[in-house]
Amino acid sequence: MDASPDSPSGAAAARGAARAAMSGRLEPDDVWRTGGAGTDRGAALRGAHDGAGEVGVPVARAMIRRVLTRLFGGPPFDPDVDPGDPGLTGPGSVSWIVIGEPAAIAGGLRGLLVQVAHPLAMAGVHDHSAFREDPLGRLQRTSAYVTTTTFGSTREALQVSMRVRAVHPKVHGTAPDGRAYRADDPRLLTWVSIALTSSFLAGHRLWAPQPLSPVDQDTFVAQQSRIGALLDPRVDLPGLLRDATGQQELREGRVHLPMIEDGTLPTSVAELEAVLASFDHDLGINHQGREALAFLRRPPIPLAARGGYRSLLAGALGSLGPELQEALELRWPALASRAATAQAGATLRTMRAMVGTSPSLRAAEQRTASAG
Repeated sequence: MDASPDSPSGAAAARGAARAAMSGRLEPDDVWRTGGAGTDRGAALRGAHDGAGEVGVPVARAMIRRVLTRLFGGPPFDPDVDPGDPGLTGPGSVSWIVIGEPAAIAGGLRGLLVQVAHPLAMAGVHDHSAFREDPLGRLQRTSAYVTTTTFGSTREALQVSMRVRAVHPKVHGTAPDGRAYRADDPRLLTWVSIALTSSFLAGHRLWAPQPLSPVDQDTFVAQQSRIGALLDPRVDLPGLLRDATGQQELREGRVHLPMIEDGTLPTSVAELEAVLASFDHDLGINHQGREALAFLRRPPIPLAARGGYRSLLAGALGSLGPELQEALELRWPALASRAATAQAGATLRTMRAMVGTSPSLRAAEQRTASAG
C-alpha cells in the first residue's frame, strides 16, 4: 500500500516532490519523497506474495499487512529491477534471515528507541525533518532504507544510500545541551548504525524460533556495518553505480570502506558491544526525545491493531538494558521487563502463524531467481 495523494503522508510526499523539483535539490526530509515506490512497484510486490502457496491465514494476513504498511510504508524497492541481482548480502545470508523474520518488527522498534536515547541524533531529527508534522513518514523512511539496503538490488541499495547521504551535509546545528552535531559525523553515523544492528540482533535472540550461531551473529554485524559504511562520504558511490565489477567486489567485501577498516564500525558481536558501551556517557533524553517517544507509544494506527503494536513496543522497551532504560527515563523492574518481552514473544508467534514470511524477502528471492 503506497501513500495516496489524498492521505496525509501522500500530501507530504507531494509537497516534498514539488519542493525538490523547484529547487533542484533534496531537502533533509525528501529522501523517500522523490523517486519513491509507485503503483506498479506495489502491484509487483503484491503479485509476488499474494499468490497460491503462501502460508498464513489469508484474512488475518491481509489485515496485519495493512497495519504494517500503515506504520512502515509501502514497497520501497522494485522486485523487477536487475533480475538475478543478489543485493548487497544475497539469498540465504544472515541479514536476509534476520530482517526477513517477524521478530525484526519488534527489533526495528527497539532500534528506534535506542536512537531516541542519543540527544544529538534526536536534535537532527527535530531540527531538520518534518517529524512533528509527519512522524509516521519519518518511521516509514527509516524502514524503507533498511528494507532496500537489505533486500533491494545492489544498484537500488547504492541509490538509496546516495539519497540519504545527499541530505546529511544539510543536517547540522546545536542540540539543547549545547553540543554541536552534524549528520555526517562518523561517530553519529556509527550510533545510528549500531542502534539498528544491535536491536535487530537482540530481537532475533529473544523472539525468533531459530537461534543464530555465534559465527552467524558476527557475520550479521559485519554485513550491517558494511551497509552502514556506505553512508561515509569518502566512499565513491557514484563510481560503484557505474561499475558492475565494483558492485561485485562490494558484495564480496573487497571494496575499501574506511569506517570498517579503521575500526569505527564493528564487525563482530564483541566489537559491537564495545562500541555500544563507548556511547554510555553520551546518552540521555530531553524534550525532543520525549516527543519521539510519545509518538512511538501512540502512533495513528487502527484501534484493532493497537493491542498487538503496544505488546511489541513494550517488549522492545523491556528488552533494553538498564543503561538504555535509564537514558530513556524508564527504570522498569527486571520482572516487568521479562514479562513484557515474553508477551511480545506471544504476539510475534501469533503474527508468524497468521502472516507467514516477509513480503520483501520473498520479492528479493523472486528477483534473484529470475536471471535471464
